[in-house]
Amino acid sequence: MEEISLFGSVSWAALRCGLSRETFRKKRPQMETDGFPRPDKITGTYLKADVDAWIERRRQVPDRINEARADTPEEEFNFDRI
Repeated sequence: MEEISLFGSVSWAALRCGLSRETFRKKRPQMETDGFPRPDKITGTYLKADVDAWIERRRQVPDRINEARADTPEEEFNFDRI
């Protein structure tokens, strides 16, 4: 069920963050201060997309985007020189 559910348990959230359940329990207040999502009020579980978004925001190295190439028009071939 956990694989298809959009919500994850405390154990899932801890593992997703690379922490043991005990370490997650200890660090959770600090993580929540830094924007980590709180459990859903109705289900008591974590919305997986929110946990993944929090992890993504913590990235320090963005994906490499070759913006220079995207901004530079491709060189046109001059058929008049043939």
